[in-house]
Amino acid sequence: MWGVGEMKKGLLLLGVLLLMFIGLRWNSAPFLSVQKYHCLQTGILSQDYFSSITTCVGNLLRDKFCARAIIDHVKKEFPAVSKVMVTYRPSAVQVKIYAHNPVCCVNNSLVLTSNNELFAKDTFSKRALCTIPDIVVAQESMAKSTSILASLLQELPSDFNQNYDLEFVNEHCVYLVDKQEPCFTIISSMDQKKTSQLLAHCESVKKNIKERKGFDKTFKWAADTRFAEYIIVYRV
Repeated sequence: MWGVGEMKKGLLLLGVLLLMFIGLRWNSAPFLSVQKYHCLQTGILSQDYFSSITTCVGNLLRDKFCARAIIDHVKKEFPAVSKVMVTYRPSAVQVKIYAHNPVCCVNNSLVLTSNNELFAKDTFSKRALCTIPDIVVAQESMAKSTSILASLLQELPSDFNQNYDLEFVNEHCVYLVDKQEPCFTIISSMDQKKTSQLLAHCESVKKNIKERKGFDKTFKWAADTRFAEYIIVYRV
């Protein structure tokens, strides 16, 4: 039987060894020869982008970079990456890659992410892209769109893209083009609250026009909601 003193010494020695192990793993080059490594991701990044990360990680491990250096290098080289976790195991090194969440696709070529940055569309997987709305942004508004689009999407119902195509011209002109009746467009602004109730009123207006056979290839209809208490409907 160990005495109290021996138990304390044993626990102290175990704690020191554990701290040394963590310190070596985190701040130093791997003290075990790295023969194998595995990179994992959540499925947000495209295969090509992820393959580039995997190759980079392999080169860093071969050059005996420590965990902290690997994390910093990967996040700098691949800015779509939000978090990297490196775990050293006896059989292999495991590197988990997390990406910034895509929020919307812009002009069918860029993707806005949750950290308000734009990335090339091919950075993300098709599975991730199919869950976000597509937005058309006027070129003159592209420079400031990153700080505006997230707020705009928060104003809209989460399922708006099932019924409307969104076009952002500027803060004073936002178009919601009806997918079933492309001749019908709701006009709003950043100041206007785009609630489900407002969209329901516009749906009633569209239904009324349709019942009167007002939709044809000659005219387009606009429902302007940029007024305090009423909607102005007119033909374009």
